[in-house]
Amino acid sequence: MTIKVLFFDTSALLKMFVQEQGSDKVRWLTSHDTKVTMGLHFVVNEQVCIEFDRKLRDFSSNGKIPAVEADRIGRVFNRDHRNKCFQVVGQKIISNTKQEKTLNTICQDLNLRVGQNDWDGRICQSIVNALAFLGGASHPILVTCDGAFGRKAMSKGYRVIDPARQSLDEIRAVISQQII
Repeated sequence: MTIKVLFFDTSALLKMFVQEQGSDKVRWLTSHDTKVTMGLHFVVNEQVCIEFDRKLRDFSSNGKIPAVEADRIGRVFNRDHRNKCFQVVGQKIISNTKQEKTLNTICQDLNLRVGQNDWDGRICQSIVNALAFLGGASHPILVTCDGAFGRKAMSKGYRVIDPARQSLDEIRAVISQQII
């Protein structure tokens, strides 16, 4: 069985812990049974972890979740999921067969602006550089609920799962799709 690498951005990762549209699909996707039967490996980068903590604080300050719950979710993620269920990768290249792409290059390729939406560029930089050695069916799949970012990633040839908009059958189809 081929291992399929799913890179979660913050918008999708939050749905594992905070009830929103698509949360049930993220929980299904990250369940032990789904992970094992579909051969999934989950990845985030440090920027996703930082933004995850920031979003929890935002949710707490705007009343979406109580402060105690935000603190609990942050502790649970960092204790039970970070570098266990979700491997944290960097942005540097780990393959000696490909050239590393800079953040500026990626932002230009995706029409992103530094200081505005370059967090998406950092995610792409991790996918392009840290996961560059993957090929075939192991080609990374982006899991995001950010429609604009998902469309940009798809325009560059990446498979994208959007738990807020896709059905379970559509998600299964993206995962099982063969890349040649």
